Amino acid sequence: VIGAAILLFDRKYLSGFTWLTVFTSLQIVQMHQQISYYLFIILIFLTLSYSVKLIREKKFLHLGKALGLMIIAGLLSIGTNAINIFPAIDYSKESKRGGQLVMDQGSRSHESIVNGKTTGLSKDYAFQWSYGRMETWSLLFPGVQGYGMHYAERDGDQYIFPRLDEKSHTAAFLEEELNVPEDQALNIALQNSTYLYWGDQPFTSGPVYLGAVICLLFIFGMFFLDNKNKWWLMAASLLGILLALGSHFASFNYFIFDHFPFYNKFRVPTMALVIPQVLFPVMAALTLDRIAFMPASDDQRRLKSALTATVIVLALGIGSYSISDFGNEDKVRTSEFNSIVRENGPEMNNRLTALNSKSQPRIDNKIYENMAMQMQGNQENLRYAREFVEALRDDRRAAFRNDIIRSVVFMALATLLIILYIRRKIAAKWMIAGVTILSSFDLISFGTKYLEEHSYTGKESMEAAEFPLTAADIAIQQDPDPNFRIYNTLKGLDECKTSYYHKSIGGYHPAKLGIYDDLLAYQLGKSNMAVINMLNTKYFIQDQGGQPVVGRNPGALGNAWFVKGIHWVKGPVEEMRALDSFNPADTAVVDEKFRDVAGQPGMADSSDQIRQIQFNNDTIVYRATARSPRIAVFSEIYYKDWKAYIDGKPASFFKTNYVLRGMLIPAGDHTITFQFEPSLFILSRNISFYFSWLAFLILLGYAIISIRKKPALES
Repeated sequence: VIGAAILLFDRKYLSGFTWLTVFTSLQIVQMHQQISYYLFIILIFLTLSYSVKLIREKKFLHLGKALGLMIIAGLLSIGTNAINIFPAIDYSKESKRGGQLVMDQGSRSHESIVNGKTTGLSKDYAFQWSYGRMETWSLLFPGVQGYGMHYAERDGDQYIFPRLDEKSHTAAFLEEELNVPEDQALNIALQNSTYLYWGDQPFTSGPVYLGAVICLLFIFGMFFLDNKNKWWLMAASLLGILLALGSHFASFNYFIFDHFPFYNKFRVPTMALVIPQVLFPVMAALTLDRIAFMPASDDQRRLKSALTATVIVLALGIGSYSISDFGNEDKVRTSEFNSIVRENGPEMNNRLTALNSKSQPRIDNKIYENMAMQMQGNQENLRYAREFVEALRDDRRAAFRNDIIRSVVFMALATLLIILYIRRKIAAKWMIAGVTILSSFDLISFGTKYLEEHSYTGKESMEAAEFPLTAADIAIQQDPDPNFRIYNTLKGLDECKTSYYHKSIGGYHPAKLGIYDDLLAYQLGKSNMAVINMLNTKYFIQDQGGQPVVGRNPGALGNAWFVKGIHWVKGPVEEMRALDSFNPADTAVVDEKFRDVAGQPGMADSSDQIRQIQFNNDTIVYRATARSPRIAVFSEIYYKDWKAYIDGKPASFFKTNYVLRGMLIPAGDHTITFQFEPSLFILSRNISFYFSWLAFLILLGYAIISIRKKPALES
């Protein structure tokens, strides 16, 4: 996309327009809107840079053509992807990205709240994964704050730390001082490298590492390249780094979050590092091209300045190493570590639970704050705990130190090749080949620590390992009724593996439906049985002697039921609070804005019945019998694109109990049908169809013109 945009500014209108349309369409179709947003930011910097240059040269006609074609290409790309874009925008308004419920507004002064909900994601949630200031050094030194959860090599069935000692300091301490068996010590200290990471994120799969050679060439580019590209590349990269800092640069990023269009729909600021991930290699390639193929009249002077800047950067990195304490912890990782330790042997647990960091200022790792139990005053245990902390710090210190050495070696070798070429000791092709090989080896060797041969497995192996079919699962599957839900108390609510076999009241999605996400946060999280029952939770999966067992929930209310009355509330906060104490079998909690739709129900009669008779993906059918008009509650989630019909005629329904559907059913025998009819999706599908044909015709026209021009170009 970036290359196609530059073609437009280089007066290659036909090819630039064609390829910009094609590549932008292919980028958008990936449906990662946050990445598309960052691409748009890159294009803004590119366009501003080239536009300023053309305005100074008074080439207004050319600028107008380039900008006009760029806009048309963007509109064509959006039109082609309408089937993906517009339903996603529409859904985002109803998802947690469109707003999250805030029960206590007084504690959220930094949030933008309207009618009890944030105007986008809450800042507390959106900025959880903010790259630390110190962690930003990982672009050059990946081990600056550890390697994350998935950095480990396998030796047979065991994990080992690469580039540390044969055995880590932590594993050696556990084995030698606490008599933990060797295989257990290795597993605790090494597996997944989780505790080697000590950065500011709750956890991370790994650091963002751009490559030592790539970073070197980026620095060199600031001195070797002219002003055509380097400043916008640097400015956009710097913005990406600042955005990635998130809450660690709150004054800047909170303003961006509140004022940039759609930006408050995105989370994980760390992802903004995709901007330098794209642009650093672009700068590196341009720099290598400049050194190899441009006049070298003043390359000696440029080289000296570039080397000076590189030394300064390395000196700052080494300075960061020298002042680090390698002991900052995150509360999420602290809790996880405590659980792991407690599960791995009573002797280790007894000796480490004694630590209280408040009484020992020397030991400031939050990892151990929750482990101060019965033996706080035992000096032997405090000594063991202190040594454990130091062993962990030694592993972290080694990771950072070894990566500084590693990066310096790669940068020195690449610099040597460049110097040899500038002094004409080797040919350009050998310099280019050497630098390319060094960079590739640097990145691939590091990347294979995360993506190695054991990362690739078949469906059967993955299913057996990640989705084992337990006796509890088999027991639930014997139920002849297919339409009920379960609550897997062993795994919690924010996981998706349970849904591999069952309909679960939990689950994971980064853009959950907003009202259900609120229910998870304020009701299901505290196991409100009234809410669990209204969700037709027929079974619980529980622990019994270390094994999952099934428990039947007698309070499950089924797929639909009649209530005796309505509890009226005003606004989402009151509606959520009303669920704290209510009987869903008798009462429906309804916002006053639905008063006209809910109407006036008649008297309850024990003979009135309603039951589900059909459940498909887009159609749900019920049969109701009532002596008088009754309010029915359906254990299905409320969403605007569902349409209701009574005996085939359109009918109104309303939101009840914060997340469910309610309807006034007339007296008599009736068939109630809910049909999913997303009108915007249908319209978007038609738009995509016609725009796709238009884009195809443009591509075909370009191909025909190119073929006709080819003989003339060859002659």
